[in-house]
Amino acid sequence: MRISGSGSLPGGDYQEAINISGSGKITGNTSCTEFSISGSGNVEGDLRCTGKVKVSGNGKIKGNLDAAEVAVSGNGNIDGTLRCDNCSASGNISANSFATNTLHISGMCTSDGDVAAEDAVVRGGLSVGGLINTEKLDVMFDFDSSANAIGGSFIKIRRKGAVAGLFVRLFGMLKNAMFHVNTSIEGDVIDIEYVEAESVIGRDVKIGPGCKIGCVIYGETISIDNSATVGVCNQGE
Repeated sequence: MRISGSGSLPGGDYQEAINISGSGKITGNTSCTEFSISGSGNVEGDLRCTGKVKVSGNGKIKGNLDAAEVAVSGNGNIDGTLRCDNCSASGNISANSFATNTLHISGMCTSDGDVAAEDAVVRGGLSVGGLINTEKLDVMFDFDSSANAIGGSFIKIRRKGAVAGLFVRLFGMLKNAMFHVNTSIEGDVIDIEYVEAESVIGRDVKIGPGCKIGCVIYGETISIDNSATVGVCNQGE
């Protein structure tokens, strides 16, 4: 099923691929085997796809998105929850919440709620209103980022150097960019820099340059950079 130029389709159960080339709209809850947008497309409801959802340009889902794989190049906006095995984005992706196996972002990832992923790699920035819950989190941020809380086994957060890339030019890197965590960072291995948080709790903890931490509790090893500010540091049981 194809929309070329400008047009619309009613929602429904399509046992085939849906392709939007140009500007198109789906007017209701929809299921299909594959879904792609090349240009601009809207789904006015939930979208369920047994295969891959691909957005090249601008795509908006005014509901939940369930798919095997999601790939965004440009802008992808989901009003509800994004659930998939693998999600990758180059540009902007936003959802009310994320539940994925792998999450690889080159650009900006925004969520009003929680972000859950086994393996999350972010190059750019994050704005998460809830909890980032991952087995492995690897972040290199270009500009101010934030989360309410972070939990995982391996947590690495670094600030990128001053080399200007595409997203730095688009969003504007702040030389004094920080990663703000409203409450706590909890994990087994934690390696962070330019992070501000109330508390950091982990087995092996490295507090790098520029960090501002209220309380650090570590299990086995601790390293604190001379430029970091830590209120209290204790070894737990």
